[in-house]
Amino acid sequence: MAISGMIADRTRGILPITWHALLTDTVRYGETFLQVAIDTAKEDVTGEVIAASEEDTAYSYLVRDFIAKKAVLQIIPAGIDFWMNQTIAESAEGTHEVTSFTDRAQQLRELYTLLLNEIKGLEDEIAEILGFRRHSTVGLPAINTLDDEFLTPSHQEISRPFRATSRS
Repeated sequence: MAISGMIADRTRGILPITWHALLTDTVRYGETFLQVAIDTAKEDVTGEVIAASEEDTAYSYLVRDFIAKKAVLQIIPAGIDFWMNQTIAESAEGTHEVTSFTDRAQQLRELYTLLLNEIKGLEDEIAEILGFRRHSTVGLPAINTLDDEFLTPSHQEISRPFRATSRS
């Protein structure tokens, strides 16, 4: 089973090296992990998981890009875990060769923050395009003074009682 579809392609485009590393590490991650991240992002944004072959006709470029970035946010923690277990410097005694690599885990943390901020700014626009917004089932605190008048004292009234006056 190969991971296909325009959303998967865009996700791979955002994280090419980490995507390849996780895809080829079949013992710990592999195709299933990456496909689940994409499908979860699709369901989170659109409320459904459509086939990869239908993505180009069902969603605009902006929506596909948004879903891919949501998928990347799910993949980044596994990518950080993967790169934290890799060597970032090598040296050779005989040739005095030293090779060092970029701290990919730190770069992924920075990318996560960048994408999270970008996604927050686009959520309302994408919800309007799709006509779907996931509603939270978390209860919100009720306010028992919703219908009460606002009785904050005016700075023009000295020692005003907390009741409605002509300046309220």
